Amino acid sequence: MIKKVTESLKSTGARLAFFIFVVGVALFVSRGSCSPSSGIVLTDYNLARDYDQLIALFERNRYWLTTDPNSPTEYIFTHLSPRPDSRYHGQMTVKILRSNGDLAGFVSYYMKRNDVGFILYLGIDERYRGKHLADRLMKHAMDDLLSRGAKRIELITRPTNISAQTVYNRLGFRERGRDNVYVFYEYLP
Repeated sequence: MIKKVTESLKSTGARLAFFIFVVGVALFVSRGSCSPSSGIVLTDYNLARDYDQLIALFERNRYWLTTDPNSPTEYIFTHLSPRPDSRYHGQMTVKILRSNGDLAGFVSYYMKRNDVGFILYLGIDERYRGKHLADRLMKHAMDDLLSRGAKRIELITRPTNISAQTVYNRLGFRERGRDNVYVFYEYLP
Protein backbone atom coordinates (compact mmCIF):
# COMPACT_ATOMS: atom_id res chain seq x y z
CA MET A 1 0.00 0.00 0.00
CA ILE A 2 2.74 2.47 0.97
CA LYS A 3 4.68 1.52 -2.16
CA LYS A 4 1.62 2.34 -4.32
CA VAL A 5 1.21 5.73 -2.62
CA THR A 6 4.96 6.48 -3.02
CA GLU A 7 4.89 5.59 -6.72
CA SER A 8 1.81 7.74 -7.28
CA LEU A 9 3.54 10.72 -5.64
CA LYS A 10 6.42 10.80 -8.15
CA SER A 11 4.87 13.59 -10.17
CA THR A 12 4.96 17.16 -8.84
CA GLY A 13 1.21 17.56 -9.27
CA ALA A 14 0.48 14.44 -7.26
CA ARG A 15 2.85 15.54 -4.48
CA LEU A 16 1.19 18.96 -4.38
CA ALA A 17 -2.28 17.41 -4.27
CA PHE A 18 -1.20 15.06 -1.47
CA PHE A 19 0.37 17.97 0.47
CA ILE A 20 -2.86 19.99 0.17
CA PHE A 21 -4.84 16.96 1.30
CA VAL A 22 -2.63 16.44 4.38
CA VAL A 23 -2.78 20.13 5.32
CA GLY A 24 -6.56 20.08 4.88
CA VAL A 25 -6.91 17.05 7.14
CA ALA A 26 -4.61 18.64 9.74
CA LEU A 27 -6.64 21.84 9.70
CA PHE A 28 -9.90 19.91 9.97
CA VAL A 29 -8.65 17.82 12.90
CA SER A 30 -7.23 20.84 14.74
CA ARG A 31 -10.34 22.96 14.10
CA GLY A 32 -11.71 22.12 17.53
CA SER A 33 -8.70 23.68 19.25
CA CYS A 34 -9.06 26.85 17.19
CA SER A 35 -12.85 27.11 17.35
CA PRO A 36 -14.38 30.15 19.07
CA SER A 37 -15.58 28.13 22.02
CA SER A 38 -12.29 26.41 22.72
CA GLY A 39 -10.52 27.58 25.81
CA ILE A 40 -13.70 29.25 27.05
CA VAL A 41 -14.34 28.35 30.67
CA LEU A 42 -17.39 29.18 32.80
CA THR A 43 -16.43 30.02 36.38
CA ASP A 44 -17.92 31.48 39.51
CA TYR A 45 -17.29 35.19 40.01
CA ASN A 46 -14.20 35.80 42.11
CA LEU A 47 -13.92 39.36 43.41
CA ALA A 48 -10.11 39.39 43.52
CA ARG A 49 -9.64 37.84 40.09
CA ASP A 50 -12.59 39.22 38.10
CA TYR A 51 -13.60 42.58 39.54
CA ASP A 52 -11.38 44.94 37.49
CA GLN A 53 -12.11 43.31 34.14
CA LEU A 54 -15.80 42.97 34.96
CA ILE A 55 -16.12 46.65 35.88
CA ALA A 56 -14.22 47.66 32.73
CA LEU A 57 -16.56 45.55 30.56
CA PHE A 58 -19.60 46.91 32.38
CA GLU A 59 -18.49 50.53 31.94
CA ARG A 60 -17.80 50.05 28.21
CA ASN A 61 -21.33 48.70 27.85
CA ARG A 62 -23.15 50.71 30.53
CA TYR A 63 -25.65 52.12 28.02
CA TRP A 64 -26.82 48.59 27.11
CA LEU A 65 -26.71 47.17 30.63
CA THR A 66 -28.60 49.83 32.58
CA THR A 67 -30.65 52.96 31.99
CA ASP A 68 -29.39 54.44 35.25
CA PRO A 69 -26.19 56.41 34.59
CA ASN A 70 -25.56 56.39 38.34
CA SER A 71 -26.08 52.66 38.80
CA PRO A 72 -23.77 51.68 41.70
CA THR A 73 -21.72 49.15 39.76
CA GLU A 74 -18.97 48.89 42.35
CA TYR A 75 -21.49 48.19 45.12
CA ILE A 76 -23.37 45.65 43.01
CA PHE A 77 -20.29 43.55 42.26
CA THR A 78 -18.74 43.82 45.73
CA HIS A 79 -21.80 43.51 48.00
CA LEU A 80 -24.66 41.95 46.06
CA SER A 81 -22.62 39.28 44.36
CA PRO A 82 -22.38 35.81 45.87
CA ARG A 83 -22.42 35.88 49.64
CA PRO A 84 -22.13 32.86 51.88
CA ASP A 85 -24.74 34.20 54.32
CA SER A 86 -28.15 32.82 53.24
CA ARG A 87 -29.98 35.65 55.05
CA TYR A 88 -29.44 37.83 51.97
CA HIS A 89 -32.70 37.18 50.08
CA GLY A 90 -32.30 37.93 46.40
CA GLN A 91 -28.61 37.13 46.49
CA MET A 92 -27.12 37.78 43.08
CA THR A 93 -25.17 35.08 41.29
CA VAL A 94 -22.47 36.14 38.84
CA LYS A 95 -20.92 33.73 36.36
CA ILE A 96 -17.86 34.58 34.31
CA LEU A 97 -16.71 33.28 30.94
CA ARG A 98 -12.93 33.39 30.54
CA SER A 99 -10.80 32.76 27.49
CA ASN A 100 -7.08 32.34 28.10
CA GLY A 101 -7.24 34.60 31.14
CA ASP A 102 -9.41 37.27 29.52
CA LEU A 103 -12.91 37.98 30.72
CA ALA A 104 -15.03 37.11 27.67
CA GLY A 105 -18.42 37.73 29.26
CA PHE A 106 -20.60 37.53 32.33
CA VAL A 107 -24.16 37.04 33.47
CA SER A 108 -25.75 38.03 36.77
CA TYR A 109 -29.08 36.79 38.08
CA TYR A 110 -31.06 36.15 41.24
CA MET A 111 -34.33 34.82 42.58
CA LYS A 112 -36.72 37.77 42.68
CA ARG A 113 -39.27 35.67 44.58
CA ASN A 114 -39.46 32.00 45.46
CA ASP A 115 -40.90 31.19 42.03
CA VAL A 116 -39.53 34.02 39.85
CA GLY A 117 -35.96 34.31 38.62
CA PHE A 118 -34.52 37.51 37.20
CA ILE A 119 -31.57 37.92 34.83
CA LEU A 120 -30.12 41.32 35.63
CA TYR A 121 -27.03 41.71 33.43
CA LEU A 122 -25.56 39.92 30.44
CA GLY A 123 -22.38 41.28 28.90
CA ILE A 124 -20.03 39.93 26.24
CA ASP A 125 -16.66 41.53 25.53
CA GLU A 126 -16.55 43.06 22.05
CA ARG A 127 -13.79 40.64 20.93
CA TYR A 128 -15.97 37.62 21.68
CA ARG A 129 -19.30 38.66 20.17
CA GLY A 130 -20.89 36.61 17.42
CA LYS A 131 -19.73 33.30 18.92
CA HIS A 132 -22.98 32.43 20.76
CA LEU A 133 -21.37 32.98 24.16
CA ALA A 134 -24.43 34.95 25.26
CA ASP A 135 -26.50 31.82 24.61
CA ARG A 136 -24.15 29.77 26.76
CA LEU A 137 -24.33 32.23 29.65
CA MET A 138 -28.09 32.59 29.36
CA LYS A 139 -28.67 28.83 29.27
CA HIS A 140 -26.56 28.43 32.40
CA ALA A 141 -28.49 31.17 34.22
CA MET A 142 -31.83 29.76 33.10
CA ASP A 143 -30.94 26.21 34.21
CA ASP A 144 -29.68 27.47 37.57
CA LEU A 145 -32.77 29.59 38.21
CA LEU A 146 -35.09 26.72 37.24
CA SER A 147 -33.19 24.37 39.56
CA ARG A 148 -33.81 26.87 42.38
CA GLY A 149 -37.55 26.66 41.80
CA ALA A 150 -38.24 29.43 39.30
CA LYS A 151 -41.50 28.89 37.42
CA ARG A 152 -40.88 32.07 35.42
CA ILE A 153 -37.72 33.97 34.46
CA GLU A 154 -37.86 37.67 33.69
CA LEU A 155 -35.48 40.18 32.17
CA ILE A 156 -35.57 43.60 30.57
CA THR A 157 -33.62 45.21 27.76
CA ARG A 158 -33.66 48.36 25.68
CA PRO A 159 -35.95 48.47 22.63
CA THR A 160 -32.89 49.24 20.48
CA ASN A 161 -30.88 46.24 21.73
CA ILE A 162 -31.84 44.03 18.81
CA SER A 163 -28.93 41.59 19.18
CA ALA A 164 -29.91 40.84 22.80
CA GLN A 165 -33.55 40.43 21.80
CA THR A 166 -32.47 37.94 19.12
CA VAL A 167 -30.72 35.84 21.79
CA TYR A 168 -33.69 35.99 24.15
CA ASN A 169 -36.18 35.03 21.43
CA ARG A 170 -33.94 32.18 20.28
CA LEU A 171 -33.87 30.79 23.84
CA GLY A 172 -37.66 30.83 24.22
CA PHE A 173 -38.26 34.16 25.98
CA ARG A 174 -41.40 36.01 24.94
CA GLU A 175 -42.05 39.72 25.03
CA ARG A 176 -44.54 40.69 27.76
CA GLY A 177 -44.66 44.37 26.89
CA ARG A 178 -42.65 47.46 26.15
CA ASP A 179 -42.47 51.18 26.71
CA ASN A 180 -40.09 53.89 25.50
CA VAL A 181 -37.31 52.69 27.81
CA TYR A 182 -37.67 48.92 28.22
CA VAL A 183 -38.77 45.70 26.58
CA PHE A 184 -40.03 43.22 29.20
CA TYR A 185 -39.37 39.53 28.57
CA GLU A 186 -40.37 36.35 30.35
CA TYR A 187 -39.55 32.70 30.00
CA LEU A 188 -42.08 30.05 31.02
CA PRO A 189 -40.64 26.52 30.98
